[in-house]
Amino acid sequence: MIIEKGTVALRQKKGTELQMVAPNSVLRFSFSVSPFDSVSTLLRLRSGRRLKNHAQGKDLQMVAPNSVSGFAVNKPFRLRSALSTLFFVFMLLIGIGSSGVILAQDTSDDSGLEEALSGFDDEAYADEDDALSGFDDETDEIQSEEENESGNDKESWTQNLRSFSGSTGISLSYSYAKDAPADKTQADWSGLTKLRPYFSLTWDAKFGENWKTRISGKAFYDFAFGMKDRETFSDELLAELEQEFEMREVYLEGSPFGSLDVKFGKQIVAWGVANSLRVVDVLNPTDSREFGMTDLEDVRLPIAMTKLDYYLGDLKLEAVVVHEIKFNKAAPFGSDFNPAPIQLTEVIPESSTENTEYGLAIIGTFSGWDASLHWAQYYDDTAHFKTFVPGVGAVPTLELRHSRLTMAGATLSIPSGNFLWKAEAAKLQGMEFALVNDKTFSRTDVLVGTEYSGWSDTSLTLEFGVQHLNDFDEKLEESPDSELEDRIATTFSFMQDYLNQALHLNMVGMMIGKSGMDGGINRMSLKYDVMDALSVSGGVMVYQTGDNAYFKSLNDNDRLFFDVRYSF
Repeated sequence: MIIEKGTVALRQKKGTELQMVAPNSVLRFSFSVSPFDSVSTLLRLRSGRRLKNHAQGKDLQMVAPNSVSGFAVNKPFRLRSALSTLFFVFMLLIGIGSSGVILAQDTSDDSGLEEALSGFDDEAYADEDDALSGFDDETDEIQSEEENESGNDKESWTQNLRSFSGSTGISLSYSYAKDAPADKTQADWSGLTKLRPYFSLTWDAKFGENWKTRISGKAFYDFAFGMKDRETFSDELLAELEQEFEMREVYLEGSPFGSLDVKFGKQIVAWGVANSLRVVDVLNPTDSREFGMTDLEDVRLPIAMTKLDYYLGDLKLEAVVVHEIKFNKAAPFGSDFNPAPIQLTEVIPESSTENTEYGLAIIGTFSGWDASLHWAQYYDDTAHFKTFVPGVGAVPTLELRHSRLTMAGATLSIPSGNFLWKAEAAKLQGMEFALVNDKTFSRTDVLVGTEYSGWSDTSLTLEFGVQHLNDFDEKLEESPDSELEDRIATTFSFMQDYLNQALHLNMVGMMIGKSGMDGGINRMSLKYDVMDALSVSGGVMVYQTGDNAYFKSLNDNDRLFFDVRYSF
């Protein structure tokens, strides 16, 4: 995705990862960003391990001071010095061995010969001293370089031990539209719904010139449940929402040779150019437990995968193997974001070689435009209903299953003046439903959008997406599938900074269906940077009801929210 002109090039050539997503599991319209906070906070730059000269197709390489090439410069000179010394010593021995001839000459000749021999002798010893001195200098140089290398290693490890970053703070939310239940045995979702201190920690370390690692995690505890009748909340719900500790990104990344980058472990891979609606961005699941309320850095869930990036001129060839089968974190049964009247069993495939997911991409950055091609075979993160007969003569029941899908898609982005025009399209095959179980369906997703940045400290974004279910069967309109042939979503966001970029205004609107007839959301927030490390933010979320059953259930979920965060 490009926030400003040139951002895509930075991402694709230097390894920038743009991560912004938020889901809507019930609508089956996947939202890749919670369009609810500043997009700029989602830019995560992976420090480049090489400088690429794309114009010439070559890599710029640096030679270490103690490399072999450094010694190669001095070898011919030292060899010549040694040979000269041996030659002079050999001539001296010849002169000493010819003493009979020397004694037969006159005194003047003896004197001249002695002077000559004396000259040879002095020169030989001088050259020998120079040669030996050269070897001594070389030894001192090697020892000095070894000491410097040892010192650099110690300094590198010391720096790695200090490479911790993170944040801590507290989040609050207040549901002002919902009334307390008359039946005191029911869960109360009115009033204070969140009082959540949190802490996140990330360790980034570098090993040598080409390898680095990241280990990150986050934990929280929500005191709001303890301030109400905690016994009215189910154990499953409390396990999901009251407290949590999880490892986030845990990976090893490096460049073993040339233009190849590899990355192993729990990580996030973002595809596409859209800000808010997901089309080709299908690899990572999302946290949809509180639709529209999840912090942006926590929306996308890292999963275990292996990623290879090969740089070839203006192209990046990317291959991804997903080893962990993990789906969206849906709102638990009984929460104010889950309107289901009954709890259904969800069938989750095991993480095995047979169920491995795959992805391929070709991402190009060209003069004046960027484009990419994507292919993936994966399990749908959003579950579908499936009729299940537990035994002969038994009453059919419903369960939740995940279809194995194949996606092929493409993206395009073109900057033009203060505008950035972008588009995505994809075809998904293998979709399954409960009411038509004798075949699978395909779906075509299309997105177009634009970003405008012509005003100072302001960003304006508009996106429009359509999902068309091919070969639609009218049976799918009935419950439990409740599908439509076409689903439409429109998002709008406005961000502006004030007070020397210390105060940030963010307004977001989302409409589902034609003219928002199925529902939508409206969110406004203000964030103030008290200092570089401390910020406070707050705002209001309004859920717009409509014909869609899910948004009808959210009609009373309007709330105020507040957050204080300290980053280090």
